[in-house]
Amino acid sequence: MSDIPENEMTFEDISSSAKPAKRAKKVKKESPVSAYANIGAKNIDKVIKAIAFIVAISILLLFVAVAAVLFLLDDIFMIVSVGLVILGVIVALITLFLIYGLGHIITQNNEILKRL
Repeated sequence: MSDIPENEMTFEDISSSAKPAKRAKKVKKESPVSAYANIGAKNIDKVIKAIAFIVAISILLLFVAVAAVLFLLDDIFMIVSVGLVILGVIVALITLFLIYGLGHIITQNNEILKRL
């Protein structure tokens, strides 16, 4: 039989010098809709931040337009028009901070997930 005693532990090198063939990766064909959805999901934080600016500017323009109409109707409404513009700036800033903050939270969450 073998000249190695049974109570001794032996190791056998089973590695080969030839490199194993690489397996081909399965490529999933995505529909254009799912590919677009994946791109949108990856950049949702930037989209939300852009929407924040668009909404804030729209609110501000709406308040300025109403103030301009009131001012053009009669000069008596000048104080009301100025008040509307100031109120519009405040509402636009509050809306901007809330929506932009949501986008920023998503950005930070993505950064945390990348590091984990």
